[in-house]
Formats: sequence, structure tokens, C-alpha cells
Amino acid sequence: APKTLFSSLETLVEKDNIYLIDHYLGKSITQQIIPLRRSNAELESMLNKEHVSSIQVNLLETVDCKGRTSYYDESGVIRDMLQNHATELLLLITSDLSDDLPGAKADMLRSLSQPNKHQVVVAQYERYQTHVGVESTTPTFASVMFLSNSKRWADVPIVMTSGKSQAVERKNIIVTFKSGGNLTVSFKPATVTFNGADILPADFAANSNSYITLIGAVIKGQKDLLPSVDTVLVSWGLWDSVINMHHNMALHANYGDMKVERHGKFLIVANTVNPHESERIKYLKGNFLVTDHEEHLYEQVAEDIIKVITNTLKIDRQAHVALSGGKSVLGVYKYLIARSAKTAVPWNKVQVWQVDERCDPGFRNSKDLEYYLLKDIDISPGNVHYMTVGEAGCEAGDAEEYQRIFENYNTDAKFNYVLLGMGTDGHTASLFPRSEIISQAGDIIHLLAETSVSPERITITFDLINEADWVSILVVGAGKLDIIKAIRQGETAFPVAKVYNDRLTWFIDEVLN
Repeated sequence: APKTLFSSLETLVEKDNIYLIDHYLGKSITQQIIPLRRSNAELESMLNKEHVSSIQVNLLETVDCKGRTSYYDESGVIRDMLQNHATELLLLITSDLSDDLPGAKADMLRSLSQPNKHQVVVAQYERYQTHVGVESTTPTFASVMFLSNSKRWADVPIVMTSGKSQAVERKNIIVTFKSGGNLTVSFKPATVTFNGADILPADFAANSNSYITLIGAVIKGQKDLLPSVDTVLVSWGLWDSVINMHHNMALHANYGDMKVERHGKFLIVANTVNPHESERIKYLKGNFLVTDHEEHLYEQVAEDIIKVITNTLKIDRQAHVALSGGKSVLGVYKYLIARSAKTAVPWNKVQVWQVDERCDPGFRNSKDLEYYLLKDIDISPGNVHYMTVGEAGCEAGDAEEYQRIFENYNTDAKFNYVLLGMGTDGHTASLFPRSEIISQAGDIIHLLAETSVSPERITITFDLINEADWVSILVVGAGKLDIIKAIRQGETAFPVAKVYNDRLTWFIDEVLN
């Protein structure tokens, strides 16, 4: 581990005498980035959230791993390229230009949020298994999105991508501006363009060997071209979470571009050779059970939501969609955003409702709903109905208020579509196996549940769920197989078993089946 390594080194030498080498920082084009930022006031004034729509760091190679798999299979693309080279390149663009540049780099890294699994795409090229000689889950391609909470870069999508056996070598940094222009730093050929204009000094010349440049800096005791120990430690703290995350591995053609699309705050695979293409449909309690690759489930649920919206609007003026909280639904959000970007979805005629809400302000489901979905689709704020949670949590009368709003906006008093999840204890819609009703107004319940995370909840009744035109239960993640087996055998004790809508579809991750 890096921390252990550096601690051991510091028992032998002073920290100031530890020199770290990243050969990308020794490239002549890389050495131009900070001087160009310092000398070009217009460029520097554009490098912030007010002007930038996205940042990409791309390190894509045509070479495969044949002949070096003994190293590569232990490391993978994230350790090999992203944690070090791509991260250091990103910091040259995004860090504040302070006198303490290493400190500014570490601060920038600390501002990056840990990505969720829908912000990470990993893949292998098809022949990697042959090259390594054993079955391997080591990724040879990865694309990872980060979001910063810094004042300068808040919510600007930052995507770092690297991969082997690609169709075309592409190594560059692309900063896309909201105005339509960009800053592009390319390594082959070595160029820097700002809104189409070459901004490199007239006397710029590429060096022949970056290692010679960096070793020369070490001999002179210069560290401005080298990573700092603190920055590397912070970087590993960030990337370790990505490495240890459960990944849905995709496959791509040898020497073929792995295409990844960004939609809102998510990444989606645009082309794969997927080993799980065949969809299997079975029955569960008389309802369809769809078992498939997890990503396909998210996409199919999103398609169903849009289908119900479209069909409802053929006979009604508005469609009413209720969305459950939890992390599973984030996968559905990304495909709703992707579909909305490609095909017009009539969100202006959709009323969006919450199925349930946590009464702890720090864990509100509405935060994810707004941040991950509603900000990236064309829907009026007046069409979104949040369950009330004040700074002190839920209060007496909150259930009654949501019931009143529901009746005012929904004269039929029913939903056209309800999306639910399922917990490891069989709960759904915040209806837990053991809970105490605090108050109830019509179909809205304020309850106290036996759960460690925000035990106080507001939710809807099973009656309202079962009266909906269409209900889907999305079951993904570990620890749920025994519940599914029990329900198949007729067990009714779990709360989710009380959902028996005529148009109920179970979407179950294949690993649970």
C-alpha cells in the first residue's frame, strides 16, 4: 500500500528527499500547461464551472497486453494509467494556480466525490483471456466520471478514460466550453489549441525522452515536474474505491474502439460484445420475471416507463409516475436521460411523484431524484412533487399535506406507473417488516421503521401501489436471493410479497436467479 511504502521510506530518508517519477509529467507538451495558464489570462478565466461543460482525459492505445500480462493482470488499466498519469494530467488543468501547487493539487483531489457504479465503465478486449492464459476479471479499459464539490468546478463532469487494443491511439485532454469551443492538449502530435488557435510558444520543441528530463530535475533537486507524496496518497484513496467496486464487465472487439456515452451524471456503454445478450423470461406468481444482465434491466425498466407514459397520453392529458428511493433506481435514471437526449419524451405532460422519503434531511431520496434525474431532463419544477422534509425532519401533518397535493393534481387518485425496489429484508417503498404507523392520511403514511438509516419515513400504501396501471419491482445487488426463493415458494411474510398488481413485472438481476 502506498501509505505503508512512504512510511517505510521516511524512516530511511527525509520526506523532502523522496522523488516520485511520472513520465507523463516529463513530456514537453505537459510542461507547457501550467505556463500557458499563467500567461494566458483569457484561458485561465475560462477554466471554471461558469464556462466549462465537461473535461476529458483520454489515454487510449492500439497496443494490446500480449507479452506483458504477468504485470498487467495484477495491475489492470486503472492502476496502470488512470490513478497516476491521467490523474496528474487532470490536476495540471484543474488545480488552482497557487504558490503551493502540490497543495492545490491535493485539494483538488479531495474535492472529487467517490463515483457510484453508474459512473464507471470497465471492459476487456476479446482476446485478453487468450493473452493472459487464464480466466481473468482484470479490466483493460476503464472510463470513470468524477464530480467536484469545489467552488471552481462544482458538478462539472470529469471523465478519465484509458484502454488497450483500441482502433485508434488517442491521448489528449479536452476541456469543452459551454460556448462551444474547447481547450485541447494533444500528445501526438504535440499541440495545444484554445478555441481552434494554436497557443504554444513559437519556439516550442518536443523533447526526445521524458525520463531524461525528469532525472535531470531530480539531480537538480527540482520537484515542480514531479508528483508529491501527499498528492499520490490522496489519489490512491480516491481510486481504491473504484478498483474495489463491483463492476459489470463488458467486452469489446480487439483493436476496436470501446464507445462510452455520457448522459447527465452517468456513463453508458454504447457498444459491447456482451456475453449476456440472451434475455430469459419466466413467471413468478403469475407475473413476468425478467432475468438478464443488470444493465439490460435498467434499460428495459426505462423503456417501460416511457412506454407507459406514451400510452397513457394517448387517452389522458397527463401521466403520473411514482419513483422509489434507493440506489438501484439510479441505473434507471441514466437510461431515462439517455433516451430523452435521443428521442423527445413529453416530460411536460408527466407528473413525477415520490413513492417514499426518508425523514432525515441528510439522507433524503429527493436529493438523488433531483440531482441525478430531474436536472438533466426537460421537466418543469411544477410537475415534480416532493414529500416534505424540513431541517428538523418530518413533522405532524406532512402525510396529510402530501395526500392533499396528490388529490389536487391527480383527480383519478392513482398512478399510471410505480417503480419499486427491494431491500435485503424484503421491504419495499419504505414498508419494512416491522414498523409503527405514526399517522396516516388516505394513502400516505408517516411511519417509524426498524432500520438504522433514517428510521422515520413517509410512504404510500400497498393499496395505492396495487391500484396503479403498471408496477415494476427492480431487484439488484447482493443478499436478496433467499427472499426471491421464498417468494417463489409462496412465502407472504415479506412486505414486497404484498405487491400483487395485475401488471406487475419483476426485474431481477441474473446473479439472483
